Amino acid sequence: MSSLKTCGPPLWRSLEECVDDASLAQWLRGQPPLMSEVLSLDRRAFLQLMGASLALAGLSACGHPPQDQLVPYVHAPLGQVDGLPRFFATTLQREGYARGVLVENHMGRPTKIEGNPLHPASLGATDIFAQAAVLQLWDPDRSQGVTHRGATSTWNAFAAVVAQGAQIHARDGGAGLRILTGPITSPTLSAQLDGVLEKYPHATWHVHETLGNANARAGTRLALGMALATRLRLERTRTILSLDADFLSDAAAGVRYARDYAATRAPEGAGVPSRLYVVESTPSVTGGMADHHLALESDGIGQFARLLARRLGINVEVSGTENVRQRRWLDALVAELTSERGASLILVGAGQPPWVHGLGHLLNDALGNVGQTLEYTVPVERNAEPSASVADLVTAMRAGKVGELWILDCNPCYDAPAELRFATALEQVPQVVHLGLYRDETGMRAGWHLPLAHVLEAWSDARAYDGTASVSQPLIAPLYDGHTPAEVLALLREVPNPQARALVREQWQQQLPDESSWHTALQQGVIGQTAFPARTAAVSSAFLRDFMPADPPSATLELLFRADPTIGDGTWANNAWLQELPKPLTQLTWDNVALVSPALAAQEQLANGDVIELQLAQRLLQAPVWVMPGQATRSITLHLGYGRRQAGHVGDGRGVDAYQLRSLAHPWSESNLRIRRTGARAELAGTQHHFGIEGRDLLRVGTWEQFRREPHFATAVDVFPGKPPSLYPEQPPGEYAWGMSIDLNACIGCKACTIACQSENNIPVVGKEQVQRGREMHWIRVDRYYEGDAAEPRVYSQPVPCMMCEHAPCEVVCPVGATVHDAEGLNVQVYNRCVGTRFCSNNCPYKVRRFNFLQYTDDTSEPLKAQRNPEVTVRRRGVMEKCTYCIQRIEAAHIEADRQNRRIGDGEVLTACQAVCPTQAIRFGDTADVRSEVAKAKASSRHYVMLGELNTRPRTGYLARLRNPNPLLEEDS
Repeated sequence: MSSLKTCGPPLWRSLEECVDDASLAQWLRGQPPLMSEVLSLDRRAFLQLMGASLALAGLSACGHPPQDQLVPYVHAPLGQVDGLPRFFATTLQREGYARGVLVENHMGRPTKIEGNPLHPASLGATDIFAQAAVLQLWDPDRSQGVTHRGATSTWNAFAAVVAQGAQIHARDGGAGLRILTGPITSPTLSAQLDGVLEKYPHATWHVHETLGNANARAGTRLALGMALATRLRLERTRTILSLDADFLSDAAAGVRYARDYAATRAPEGAGVPSRLYVVESTPSVTGGMADHHLALESDGIGQFARLLARRLGINVEVSGTENVRQRRWLDALVAELTSERGASLILVGAGQPPWVHGLGHLLNDALGNVGQTLEYTVPVERNAEPSASVADLVTAMRAGKVGELWILDCNPCYDAPAELRFATALEQVPQVVHLGLYRDETGMRAGWHLPLAHVLEAWSDARAYDGTASVSQPLIAPLYDGHTPAEVLALLREVPNPQARALVREQWQQQLPDESSWHTALQQGVIGQTAFPARTAAVSSAFLRDFMPADPPSATLELLFRADPTIGDGTWANNAWLQELPKPLTQLTWDNVALVSPALAAQEQLANGDVIELQLAQRLLQAPVWVMPGQATRSITLHLGYGRRQAGHVGDGRGVDAYQLRSLAHPWSESNLRIRRTGARAELAGTQHHFGIEGRDLLRVGTWEQFRREPHFATAVDVFPGKPPSLYPEQPPGEYAWGMSIDLNACIGCKACTIACQSENNIPVVGKEQVQRGREMHWIRVDRYYEGDAAEPRVYSQPVPCMMCEHAPCEVVCPVGATVHDAEGLNVQVYNRCVGTRFCSNNCPYKVRRFNFLQYTDDTSEPLKAQRNPEVTVRRRGVMEKCTYCIQRIEAAHIEADRQNRRIGDGEVLTACQAVCPTQAIRFGDTADVRSEVAKAKASSRHYVMLGELNTRPRTGYLARLRNPNPLLEEDS
């Protein structure tokens, strides 16, 4: 894109800041502008938007604690006050994989989720989906009862129908019975499924995966000759090459992998930080952390892997040639990977075809990585037979071979490939049973719809990425008489009145034979000695002859399908927290878009918000455009999960349904895409220009070599080193001096801190129209910056909470003393004093204060009180609010320390953002204690404060971001 600067502002936030031509700048901006104060606000539409996850109205009554005895967490997590236990260990699942968590329970009401330090997949941290599970629990749009052909029914009526059907299935061995589930790692559910298939040997179980690892599993079978799972040991790596693999956002182990990866990047360690190379078609969280990034079309990544394999001595056919830039990359990679044998790692993304995954196994084996940075284990997921796919089920339905279909916790009428026309085929099945959290697109078409118990209401179990098993115990009785899949399958086995707890207990009776061992497993949140051991496997190259395509990559446009960063495959579409969370990299909310490269946008004269028509064969879809720096030139990316029709009040009708273009043969990428401008425009709600602090030095970035030569490079740019004189009076020291340090070298920009803060502090959702006006309420934002050329920029993330200035500009302008300084350095907000002048916001140089323009929060609804944290004030309309360093947690620790006549210990108080962070980028504590972690961080030579030249003396500081570039590629990056 010739009109874009290759060296403009050192750091820029959008393409508008990186243009050299006035006409191009106007073209990129498009009309009308993003923020418009003349947007009309229809009150009825606004209140409808708030109807479900936002207002949480309509729930008839709050739930009560489950009748089963619960076991509290065995060790109080950091930040928990001793006394009556408030935290219970349980297990959440994402795409079937277990994530151990601790759930805070206020008088029988789950209100907040933290990570379980003892669980291998979380190590005490969580992600945005775990945080949002609390809001999902209290969502009144959830299915609230059994229905039969649209009419209200009962579980007893359903059980009677199942008993009659069981007699028929017993006679024919279940020949017409089919069961459809998502991926399964639960030993209990797997055992119930085995029992059904044993009882009815002619029945068939099918698995529906929208975001699964089918390509990875097939590639493993090609290279290893057997089905094995791959387990990464990132803490042992020195060099990582990612081929379209976003491992920092991995559904099964992303939290754990982010922690392990960050540990190899600590510049204060004894050795040199690890180095990450990323080759990908669409920018990702992992790509944002790369030392070197290469934008390459998805169909060209396999070619790149072939060229690398050939240079490393693997006998592989290569078609096509390498360009100059790829040649430099390959030269650098071969030299480094060869020198780091046994300490390197090559990863292949789920969207790549099986032969590329097989080639990845060959490369790791040739580099001596197997058994070092990569291990093989038996599969964690329970997989159906290869012939039992959703396509096979549709074929059987159309042939009239399915008399009864049980669909358990999946939604194929929405997310199955459009060409299957699953909903049409479903009409030919006489008896359809759907178990789901919502009466969704599939539930609306089922004869019987059954409410699913939420994971926080249910007894269950699941395995983590490494095989470690853990038990889910309910934190509250089911709000809507929901049941688990294991209980429903037990009805098919003719188990009278099945109970989930009894089924789980029976499953683990041999390993946990007595009540003592059972209680220990519940207390700790993990079942000991259940991780799968590593296995050896011989890697073969025989598949190269038969499964590698001979043709070079296509020169046409390609369409890529990816899970949405905040709502996944659509499961979370009705969660307002996640809908309004700005997506990493794009900073968009409430919509999905077609991501296009700057070069393609210039060629087709496309601007942000322009609507284009996407055509693959006879499939058509219209979607708005977003020009994405770092996108591969010929690649257009469309995120899944939007275009829902029966998601609920929050999720219905938002965005476009990418599943309408997704095919069975090419679920992740497809070539021969054609696009056409429609002339229409869509209004998008992005936050990338909100709260901008123009022309200031906010983010400090350097290289490892620069840090080694000049350790104080980050503070060398300060105009006034040390503490210059001030017109403000010095604040008298208090008993504690609370402060925070954020390590930008560890922050991956996942936004988990933003959603955790929202959950902890009762922060309301404002809706798409208000976001367009710049009125989002998040107390901690994560700014995204680019550096370099728009075609291949470097990406940086910076969380920005309140800076807690010792000389706070907001305090001196408040006419009513609503914002004041306390003795321990906190800038506190007295809500009942605030009259809404907004002088404090105008005078804040960091733009971290938020104002309640409208009554975003329903303060009269009883169900809403069940979801909120009772330790945090619920704000009314017309007041200013902001980050408080989670003062409620500080005060709780104060009370307990005073009761025991001692000081608060280091690490005893964790803020919500600190607790959730998977990479431990945030440290908080008493800065006056030189032994505290936060004091050690602030003593680092990388430490600086934002806008230090203003002499506001913030208590929140940053550690500069460091890159570790390869000298052979530095000019290329």
